[in-house]
Amino acid sequence: MNNEITYYFPCQRWLAVEEDDGQLSRELLPVDESYVLPQSEEGGGGGDNNPLDNLALEQKDKSTTFSVTIKTGVKKNAGTDANVFITLFGTQDDTGMTLLKSSKTNSDKFERDSIEIFTVETLDLGDLWKVRLGHDNTGKAPGWFVDWVEVDAPSLGKCMMFPCGRWLAKNEDDGSIVRDLFHAELQTRLYTPFVPYEITLYTSDVFAAGTDANIFIIIYGCDAMCTQQKYLCTNKREQKQFFERKSASRFIVELEDVGEIIEKIRIGHNNMGMNPGWHCSHVDIRRLLPDKDGAETLTFPCDRWLATSEDDKKTIRELVPYDIFTEKYMKDGSLRQVYKEVEEPLDIVLYSVQIFTGNIPGAGTDAKVYITIYGDLGDTGERYLGKSENRTNKFERGTADTFIIEAADLGVIYKIKLRHDNSKWCADWYVEKVEIWNDTNEDEFLFLCGRWLSLKKEDGRLERLFYEKEYTGDRSSNCSSPADFWEIALSSKMADVDISTVTGPMADYVQEGPIIPYYVSVTTGKHKDAATDSRAFIVLIGEDDERSKHIWLDYPRGKRGFSRGSVEEFYVAGLDVGVIKKIEVLYEMTVWTGDVVGGGTDSNIFMTLYGINGSTEEMQLDKKKARFEREQNDTFIMEILDIAPFTKMRIRIDGLGSRPEWFLERILLKNMNTGDLTMFYYGDWLSQRKGKKTLVCEMCAVIDEEEMMEWTSYTVAVKTSDILGAGTDANVFIIIFGENGDSGTLALKQSANWNKFERNNTDTFSFPDMLSLGHLCKLRVWHDNKGIFPGWHLSYVDVKDNSRDETFRFQCDCWLSKSEGDGQTVRDFACANNKIHHELEETTYEIVIETGNGGETRENVWLILEGRKNRSKEFLVENSSRQRAFRKGTTDTFEFDSIYLGDIASLCVGHLAREDRFIPKRELVWHVKTITITEMEYGNVYFFNCDCLIPLKRKRKYFKVFEVTKMTESFASKVQSLVPVKYEVIVTTGYESGAGTDANVFVTIFGANGDTGKRELKQKMRNLFERGSTDRFFLETLELGELRKVRLEHDSSGYCSGWLVEKVEVTNTSTGVATIFNCGRWLDKKQGDGLTWRDLFPSV
Repeated sequence: MNNEITYYFPCQRWLAVEEDDGQLSRELLPVDESYVLPQSEEGGGGGDNNPLDNLALEQKDKSTTFSVTIKTGVKKNAGTDANVFITLFGTQDDTGMTLLKSSKTNSDKFERDSIEIFTVETLDLGDLWKVRLGHDNTGKAPGWFVDWVEVDAPSLGKCMMFPCGRWLAKNEDDGSIVRDLFHAELQTRLYTPFVPYEITLYTSDVFAAGTDANIFIIIYGCDAMCTQQKYLCTNKREQKQFFERKSASRFIVELEDVGEIIEKIRIGHNNMGMNPGWHCSHVDIRRLLPDKDGAETLTFPCDRWLATSEDDKKTIRELVPYDIFTEKYMKDGSLRQVYKEVEEPLDIVLYSVQIFTGNIPGAGTDAKVYITIYGDLGDTGERYLGKSENRTNKFERGTADTFIIEAADLGVIYKIKLRHDNSKWCADWYVEKVEIWNDTNEDEFLFLCGRWLSLKKEDGRLERLFYEKEYTGDRSSNCSSPADFWEIALSSKMADVDISTVTGPMADYVQEGPIIPYYVSVTTGKHKDAATDSRAFIVLIGEDDERSKHIWLDYPRGKRGFSRGSVEEFYVAGLDVGVIKKIEVLYEMTVWTGDVVGGGTDSNIFMTLYGINGSTEEMQLDKKKARFEREQNDTFIMEILDIAPFTKMRIRIDGLGSRPEWFLERILLKNMNTGDLTMFYYGDWLSQRKGKKTLVCEMCAVIDEEEMMEWTSYTVAVKTSDILGAGTDANVFIIIFGENGDSGTLALKQSANWNKFERNNTDTFSFPDMLSLGHLCKLRVWHDNKGIFPGWHLSYVDVKDNSRDETFRFQCDCWLSKSEGDGQTVRDFACANNKIHHELEETTYEIVIETGNGGETRENVWLILEGRKNRSKEFLVENSSRQRAFRKGTTDTFEFDSIYLGDIASLCVGHLAREDRFIPKRELVWHVKTITITEMEYGNVYFFNCDCLIPLKRKRKYFKVFEVTKMTESFASKVQSLVPVKYEVIVTTGYESGAGTDANVFVTIFGANGDTGKRELKQKMRNLFERGSTDRFFLETLELGELRKVRLEHDSSGYCSGWLVEKVEVTNTSTGVATIFNCGRWLDKKQGDGLTWRDLFPSV
């Protein structure tokens, strides 16, 4: 008081429920007295007369605006009539009790299952950690059940979740009407913080210039970075107050930071109200400088109508800046003001858009059509195509309509989006193509369409994306392209960051060591409870247990959580952990569709890959947006088992959809770790009417211009048995299995005999131009049980590889019949050529020894192999100066002959000193890292991870014993063990009401040696799969080895097809080993996730 200091706290805001943001209290900051003294004659930027008006942007920057969303539960009587209040607690301060009066979403607040949004503005609270929610227990029904509270702070780039799930009621739960809710950290979503903009729109001084419509704005920076579309008025009252003739309407809004340069803005309105037309003079955008020591104001001239009845009838304008007025406080406290013109602003360009409607019945439309044009410098936003330049009746069959669109220069145009609103009588529309000309530089862009925009035709879509004919970039991903992210992540800017200076949320992303980019794909299950709103993270674990910190998988703003059945892609940066353990390999897959009429497809596409190290299961290629269109190459990322090098690829389409045919040109696979390329060529139709008239094709892998497999032809001779009723009228199919994979399903259609599969007949079938399967080992035969006499007794099948002139016999001698034998119509047979060999007397073993860096030796090494059947003699490796072995970090290979040992179980290794030689101290130990032994006759490989220091001794009684770490069985070895085995399958149906099914049920059992194929579970004179029942079946197939998976499915037939499966138990009757596959899920189109099949895995 002695210093007589006066503090001034400007407000200039409403404290009213019906005005502004609806708050009844404000927190104010003190300002210098110069802001409240009479203004001098010197003007400021933007023509403001009241100096306090210039404080609004600075005050907004120093405060935090929270958007508070409250979800009322769905329980009975969950809503409340009481007065609700909230208090936000941070690490530095709290808001005090704030009444929640003005909801942005509902006038009748806090009703059952409703969501309310409120605005709370306050000064810096620090890190928000708690929310106190309560009410005053007034009104007729004060009790309230709250699901959750979400607090979004755009200026902080944080959206925080505070779960509740409890009553605030005197007569419910514990009787409390106030709850403290705590921050669920794992559900926090981080995004780029918003910044404040002061936007002033000047309405012209012309007749009827004012508007009652709601004005919106979008701000664009460099590289097409832009804000969301923001409507400036929050209610109709504000729409009537602002935008009057000869007025300036000022708004302070928080939007995305578009960078240092604003290249353009887009303004428009919703054309609503009594007088929607608006004449805009100009727009000023003021924002703080990056170091907050001043501000800059950009002026965007307009002087045009935004009205459907004036000028060019458009309600959207794009404006570019011409003037920049900068105010900056210097170190001495003085204010420096600089005015300059914008250097090289974007040009305002007229684009001619010509749209060709197809010349097919019903192609024209009467609906309202909209277009969005995308270029590398930005987009036009959605524009209504209201007035055709050359026709009064737009979009008629076989016509071309031209429209003029005014926009800031888009650069190179690469994409358009077309849609219509499905209004009026004839809304369906077939678009042939679209041509766009830049009238300034005469650049031309062509978009081949050939698609319906219709709810009744094709896939029922009213909106489509089309890419420019020559565009080769990414067409599918919602996130940044891999190439762009790779460039950013590996740029020098990342290397220049001082990690010790990183604090806050980003500290979780930074750690010592090199940072590299990662691609992460997350697939959420389709179970009804599979989705989550939580924030997810991954931890990468590599060699030597090297671990990354938490790498958060954050969604872009506006999207929440992992939805059921979704596949989300993320590009993230993290510590280089070396080789990641147990992960699939990332491949970039590029698919070329041919340039032929109708070459694109809507069918579902499936792929199976085969490699030297195995094969994948059939995978569906996700058809997002505009994939697999005519003369288009589509690139996307796939995770594929590490089976490379690849040998062949099988592609299958299901022939469904409005365009069931596809012209496949070629497919390229690129290993994203090694850069290895594998090409697969086809160049033909997948169609039932065109080309080879097939929906399946196989393509040979081409690596370095060399085909990885040979082509051959197969002749299949099928001998039907000579017993009564042996012949069949059914359709017969086979799959041939060999060392190079399988043939896929082959239908036995065209035989030399007119009437196929008659008693004691041999039918011959030819399959030309097939990829060689190598040595054959197994044959699967089945029929569809159709015809008058479907039962079939099969004697044998001979398969001749014509290029190798080798015939493989599969001896059958059994029924494939529902009414004979064991009732099975599917059989697997081993190749009779592969009779178990007489046990080898002698064989050759290849031994590969890797010496570690812990010690080398010039001395001798001896080994003894211990097999399941025999023990080898000692194998001595003599070291010499001429042939030096066992150097540090080297690998040495040796061979020796021995009696056949069977499967090798262990290995004895000794380190033996040579006679009469001085031994240096450094050679007293030898570091053996790994030993790999290959039995050369069968090709079985045995791995020993030793990593041990073996001391040098002069006697053989000192040695080390190592157990086998891993064994890889060769194809030739597996062939010998393929014998028929019966499996008992027990299916338990759940106990819930309606758990049983009347549908036809099928099972496929997968093991280490293959699978059974799809088998129907059926029994005579029994009502199967009833509620609470246990049903038992027997399936015969070749030995599957260790069981890995069971696929259970039904065909949804019958009156009550829904089925609740408790579990499946599979027992190998020859060994007695039982494997349980728990389920506990519905197979029902109307319950759960709607799936009628399940993949079940062994219970632990």
